Amino acid sequence: MNRYADACGRVYSTAHYDLHFRPGSWAERDIRLIAAEQERCYAAITEALGVTPPFRIQYYLLDTPEEVGQVYGDNEPCNGFASPPNTVFAVYSDKVRCIGMHEDTHLISYVRRRPETAFFREGLAMYMDKVWWGRENESWVRDFLADGRYLSVPALLDNHFFYAHPDAVTYPIAGAFTRFLAEKLGMQGYLEQVYYAEKEARDAVESALGLPGEEWDGAFSAWLALLTK
Repeated sequence: MNRYADACGRVYSTAHYDLHFRPGSWAERDIRLIAAEQERCYAAITEALGVTPPFRIQYYLLDTPEEVGQVYGDNEPCNGFASPPNTVFAVYSDKVRCIGMHEDTHLISYVRRRPETAFFREGLAMYMDKVWWGRENESWVRDFLADGRYLSVPALLDNHFFYAHPDAVTYPIAGAFTRFLAEKLGMQGYLEQVYYAEKEARDAVESALGLPGEEWDGAFSAWLALLTK
């Protein structure tokens, strides 16, 4: 990662982060605000998960989605991604400010184990985010149920199915369903019985909920309806 540090040229260090940025960038202008936000997120994530990383998080604040996509390797524009065990690449510009809970949740949760199931990984990160594009995950999912864009949770446990659909739909569903499970099981119960469970994803959720897969969407929908009352 030294070549990325060299490309950035500057670093601002806090208790748990090394924030790398370029001179004259938007990140340099806001670096103290960025640092305060990430330390706030770190405290919230470690408390929620009961996990403390044995490393400092290296945050590379780049200028464009295209540049982040090049770093990722597929050359597809990308606002940010986590590179385990300890690195985040993210856009910070006048238009895109990809900081906050999401990528840090990935890295911190993976300290114990990285789940195979993308729905679990993105669900936990979205649960910590609480919102997608400034709007609560649960509000998005209620719209999906109303307009036909909703995707069944059992189907979304398959990684191929999950990645075949837009993240604008899959991510809010995953985040809201994670909240649904966390409120029923408690966060530690969710982590032990679902997120870190060493069993097939469907078996883990069925066991945790005490419901067969064909009943999950109905229970989830009923829970969402109660949130509005």
